[in-house]
Amino acid sequence: MTEYTDNAALYFVDEPIVFSGYVDELERGVSAVQFSLDDGKSWTAYPVVGTDPDRGVRWSFEHTPTSAGTFVLRARGVGSNGTPSLVTTNFAFTVHERGTLIREYGPFHLRAVGGGALYGAKLFRSAALDGLSHEDAIFISERLGVRSIYDIRTVHEVASSADPCIVHVRSITLEPSESRRKDAGKRLIAGTIGRYGAPGERMSANYRRYAREYPLIGYALRSIAAEGTPALVHCVNGKDRTGVLSAVALYVAGASYDDILADYLDANRVNAREIAAERDRLSLGMSPEETEILDSFLEARKGYLDAFFDEAERTFGTLEAYIETGLRLTPAHQERLSELLARR
Repeated sequence: MTEYTDNAALYFVDEPIVFSGYVDELERGVSAVQFSLDDGKSWTAYPVVGTDPDRGVRWSFEHTPTSAGTFVLRARGVGSNGTPSLVTTNFAFTVHERGTLIREYGPFHLRAVGGGALYGAKLFRSAALDGLSHEDAIFISERLGVRSIYDIRTVHEVASSADPCIVHVRSITLEPSESRRKDAGKRLIAGTIGRYGAPGERMSANYRRYAREYPLIGYALRSIAAEGTPALVHCVNGKDRTGVLSAVALYVAGASYDDILADYLDANRVNAREIAAERDRLSLGMSPEETEILDSFLEARKGYLDAFFDEAERTFGTLEAYIETGLRLTPAHQERLSELLARR
């Protein structure tokens, strides 16, 4: 039995779940499909809903859970002679209480810009989506209602792991400055990493460069504001380029510096496992001084965000001028961004 689900990856009490799939036992004929939610103690038969010559007989089962917990749906075909198939497919799924505050989703750490529950948010951030599953795509497009994804990785990063296309979601690739070396990551090794200077020196310079890439940031924010629909922004790790774009959006929406900084630094918590793994992988043979430099590349730090805002202010005189002249965000754009970031 080949299976898939039409529904999203997160399920809630009193919200219908639609399970669908195919029975590929065409040689014996299938008249119905039986389902069980009590470990096979009882079965309920449902008629099939169509046939695909390549995939088999299609079935569909709708279930509205009345309690939270983890459950197993069992499905098996019934032959034209009324005999149940010996092939049983099991679907394990978890049901949450309504109102559950889900703040982060998936291995790509999707979360709301500004923090808080995913439901009710309209602007999201994440790491690269190259490992996106079918269920993840459904969650992003149908549960969160995302209609645009802004990929702000370099052309080389995109080529190495392109985002999958999601039905009903527009994907926009915005290439940042190509001044970053293609092999920059290969230089984070013992004996070589010291060329980057003191800990934090290169990353602070990178953040100042991000401030000068205002056409890219401006285009993304103007487009998000103009559409007025839920959007997702991501780079590779969802930390640096995504971090500054999110910071600008929050500033435009009137967030305090402390709240902006907290949202930015939360990347260290979100990426803690990946940071630890990268440190273990790359620090082999490094001196303590070199390890400090390595850490400065892996972590989000207050000094980096300050360097970004300082460069924007130095270049345009004020942050307001940076937003209005550099990013070309009109009052209407700013109002729409504020509305997108407001919790309704």
